Amino acid sequence: MMDITFYLFFVALLVSFAAWCMFLWAIRTGQFRDVEDIKYQVWPALGEHPGDTDANGASGPGPHAPSPADSP
Repeated sequence: MMDITFYLFFVALLVSFAAWCMFLWAIRTGQFRDVEDIKYQVWPALGEHPGDTDANGASGPGPHAPSPADSP
């Protein structure tokens, strides 16, 4: 029973070390810089623009927006 405990402890240390290495890699390669820029890159792909709101204050097209078929 103790043998498997030592193996599991060693595996846990290896996984922890791998996670720490991935975290350091992410910091060194700038993965945590300008995380807000991604949302501005996604908006044009969705056809939305910052500041587009309807009368209810909701942004972008959605179920709250009237469709052209609803207008008289």
